Amino acid sequence: MTSEDVVSVYAGQILVTNRTFTVNELILALMPIIKEKSGNTWTEDKEQWFRDGLDCKMLKPGAKSWQRGKVRLTLEFAPEVLEVETVDSSESENGKSESPLDDIRQRMSKESQQNNS
Repeated sequence: MTSEDVVSVYAGQILVTNRTFTVNELILALMPIIKEKSGNTWTEDKEQWFRDGLDCKMLKPGAKSWQRGKVRLTLEFAPEVLEVETVDSSESENGKSESPLDDIRQRMSKESQQNNS
């Protein structure tokens, strides 16, 4: 997610004043809470966890070597995965391809023929 992405939560305790907020607003709301918990030990280095990140290296299971990069605290969005039963409606029982609009077209055609009679 980017800092300007907008999130709207349905329920639960939130750390900002509104249920709809940007990622940046949430991070800004978290910073004073973390500052308070760290007491007088808050430093610019600690603030980098929320900004550009801290230089680091990471070793993933199965990897042959360390990978250099940055580590930072971010917000993640995990979209719901809807299970949809796939039905091939593009072919009718007689094997002809059908559009979902064919039924409407047939009705309009019948009405047009009746009006012309």
